[in-house]
Amino acid sequence: MNKRTLLALTALIAAAVSFNASAAPTPVTKGVATYLSGGIGLDESTLIQQEAKNYPLELEFLIKASPKDEYAADIHVKISDASNNVVLDAVSKGPFFLAKLPAGNYHLEAAKNGQVKDRKIAITPGSHQHIMFEWRE
Repeated sequence: MNKRTLLALTALIAAAVSFNASAAPTPVTKGVATYLSGGIGLDESTLIQQEAKNYPLELEFLIKASPKDEYAADIHVKISDASNNVVLDAVSKGPFFLAKLPAGNYHLEAAKNGQVKDRKIAITPGSHQHIMFEWRE
């Protein structure tokens, strides 16, 4: 391999690594909440799952389908506190949604194609909850 080919190959690899790193999901802070969403593709899914331990709330979205279940994206997530104040209103970019919230009681809503699923939860210091929302095909 000559020098020019080696240099071109090195530049191509560097660009690919840079692109992959920039494609990684980044946390978003809105008010008192910070969230991270995504999980499309193996690399992004692996990154999100590694980050999950750093967030007290992990949501996962699934469509029960035939012949096999499918992950869901573009889920509207709304989280309200015990006083019914909306503390987070976002759309998940993939099947995983991680959230950091202050300790307290919350009402979760996850909506896909007009079908709303909800759940009440309590966030306590040092806890981690994994909640799965499922919709029918």
